[in-house]
Amino acid sequence: MAEFIRGGAGVIPVTKEKLHGSPSTGSDDGQDGLAVDEFDPFLADNEEAESSNASLLVAPHENQWYHGRLDRYTAEERLYEASKLGSYLIRESDRKPGSYVLSYLGRTGINHFRITAVCGDFYIGGRQFDSLSDLIGYYTNITDLLKKERLIHPVPPPEPVNDKKRIVAILPYTKMPDTDELSFQKGDIFFVHNDMGDGWLWVTAHRTGEQGMIFRDLVEDLADNIDPNTVFSWFHPNVTKNDAVDMLVKSGPGSFLVRPSDNSPGDYSLFFHINNQIQRFRIEKKGVRYLMGGRTFECLDAVINRYRKEQIVEGHTLIQPAMNEEDESFAKPKEIDHAEKIYATLRECREQVGLKKNKGIKMQGFLNKKSEKNKKWKSMFFVLLVEGSDTHLYFYDNPKRTKPKGLIDLSCAYLYQVHDSVFDRPHCFQLVERALPCLATITYLCANTADLAQDWISALRPLCITQMTRSPKVQRLRELKCLQLHILDAHRLPFKLVPNPFCIISLNQVKVARTKVKTGLDPLFDEEFLLDDIPPDVLSFTITVYNKGKRSKDTEVAELTVELSSLTNGDEVDEWFKFSGITPIGEWGSLRLRVRYLHDLIMPQEEYSPLQQLILDPSLEVVRALADICHLDRIPLANSLLRIFRHERREAELLRSLNEAEIEREQETSTLLRAASLTTTLMDLYMKSVCTGFLQAAIQDTILKLLETKQSCELNPNKMDSPDDACANAEFLLQILDEVTLSIFMAYDSCPKTVRYICGCLQRSVMNKWPNERLVKTRVVSGFIFLRLLCPAILNPRQFNLIAGELFPRLSI
Repeated sequence: MAEFIRGGAGVIPVTKEKLHGSPSTGSDDGQDGLAVDEFDPFLADNEEAESSNASLLVAPHENQWYHGRLDRYTAEERLYEASKLGSYLIRESDRKPGSYVLSYLGRTGINHFRITAVCGDFYIGGRQFDSLSDLIGYYTNITDLLKKERLIHPVPPPEPVNDKKRIVAILPYTKMPDTDELSFQKGDIFFVHNDMGDGWLWVTAHRTGEQGMIFRDLVEDLADNIDPNTVFSWFHPNVTKNDAVDMLVKSGPGSFLVRPSDNSPGDYSLFFHINNQIQRFRIEKKGVRYLMGGRTFECLDAVINRYRKEQIVEGHTLIQPAMNEEDESFAKPKEIDHAEKIYATLRECREQVGLKKNKGIKMQGFLNKKSEKNKKWKSMFFVLLVEGSDTHLYFYDNPKRTKPKGLIDLSCAYLYQVHDSVFDRPHCFQLVERALPCLATITYLCANTADLAQDWISALRPLCITQMTRSPKVQRLRELKCLQLHILDAHRLPFKLVPNPFCIISLNQVKVARTKVKTGLDPLFDEEFLLDDIPPDVLSFTITVYNKGKRSKDTEVAELTVELSSLTNGDEVDEWFKFSGITPIGEWGSLRLRVRYLHDLIMPQEEYSPLQQLILDPSLEVVRALADICHLDRIPLANSLLRIFRHERREAELLRSLNEAEIEREQETSTLLRAASLTTTLMDLYMKSVCTGFLQAAIQDTILKLLETKQSCELNPNKMDSPDDACANAEFLLQILDEVTLSIFMAYDSCPKTVRYICGCLQRSVMNKWPNERLVKTRVVSGFIFLRLLCPAILNPRQFNLIAGELFPRLSI
């Protein structure tokens, strides 16, 4: 678990700093704010992260800072003996073997940071590292460990520690397809990273550098005095320098061998016979890797293979190894006479491991994760695992994999919503991981349905950090905060600084929503945001205005903050709020907001049983009454009613009854179901939630064709490039209309049965009321299916999951 553990009081002078902000961000010093370690999808043209530069992950040799298994008290003694600010060491936890701790002496004394080791990877501060050396290099050269503090002085152990367990294969094995198992031959050597339980080990193969799982009974421990490179025929662990030269002279030009370095213990020397002379090349051992010629290699064999293909000296490559015949049996494993029994045990363990692994799993399934590398959504398999006090969310490429692509430590994570406006897709949320005081790692997740998103949020929220400013006076009560925010227009923005403004809404410095980009001095935004179930520790919201960069990244210009305590609970406020800019002097403009803040207490679920019975009464009297008095709140009301009735599988009954009542009130067929009412809002929300498959079958291909083609459908003379294009554009438009109309009618089988049932009920109701109106039954269906479903989906295909945002950013038809 990547966790920040505060040590005891130290004797180092403490520099106290005033802290501000909320517990879920830990922000301090006002404007310094929170460093976000991942890409920012709210802003365009982000520069590539520094951490992508591997040359910056340079660290001192492992024997300068690794102390093996060590208790906290002894670690603190060694740091105090060093008596230098910025001193550090890494140790294996004595209380939890297999996990590690970074112990650091800083301005506030000694701090201990827990490092999670999983399948050869190391996690700390929400970041994933391939090795402990990379971790040290990152917090030495790239980012702060604590505010304005980095790793500076490594503290070496009293004597070098080499606790890497090495094993050798006693039987061969061929891996199962689509798993993380390794194939290997008898005699192959491995370095052990983790004991996975049930007889399985996570290892690195010395010969290839490949990582994976092997079965414990197929290997045996390797003696400490044996160099694992002994498996290579060209490696000579015991020959002297002079003997090596003699061997190569006999073998002739192009021959080579490798032996341990005399001048630099722990490193190796490559001897190469070239042009009647012997040249030597140093191969440096760095942790588990090898360095030569400015390049890094996973194993010694990879060094040799490279220079067998590429020139090591101009015009020359390694050709013929000088074979080590004397020590060929040096690391040879013993013969096994019960191999079949071992293989049978392996098969039994493989079948049982899945059942045993499920014990700590609270939830699992597929979610979409926003990648920080290519900024695309990728479907990954997530597992919510609770093991004692450790709570992690693992994600994998597929369910068959053992090694996760990453993990999120929920014990130091906060859960926030993500408004549809951010990615132009619904059902998104974010986990803000704050394992270190000055760094946040944000993971954006998206579910395919609203119900699935709610299930994951309900499972994750209790395991994340409790975002409570104070405990409620009555047990089992929960605070509920809701913010309805309507960003109307801005006035007198500094046009030279912000010609293309857009706004970002933040809670506790965590960005949760954004507007579209506008132009002009007084831009009209007119966008509404419903931020439901705000974390209890949020005391204000911030709106920041940015300028959209055309060839550069987006720039922050000004911001305003509204304290929730200044808003009257339940009342709507329509006011102008002034921006404050990067300098206190000058006019930064203002923003008109229409805000409604709701703050209430939620009782235990059983307390709402009588209300639930009233709402679900077949007469729907309570629902009709709510529709009459809650017109301004019809969207949240519709969302709540839809969740309640869908949970009881009675949504068809609700929609049919309300539609019939709506039709009964209508006087003219021309305005049939055109008004914004609770009924039409319910229909809109329901169709959007269940009709994705129908929309994909009906219009997705046509939308993709329009976005990919160079042919325009524009008929407005003022917007056409040339008047001569009018005929070609008109012909293409008619072709598209024919295609999409045919596609819609041919996709009727993809329309959900419940929607088709409701449409049938609508037709019967209008025919009963207007029996002489021949087209009314067509009009009532088209009013919903075409005007409220197909047309919005065509205009905003991304919001209906019809196109990927990364392929067509900020684009609509």
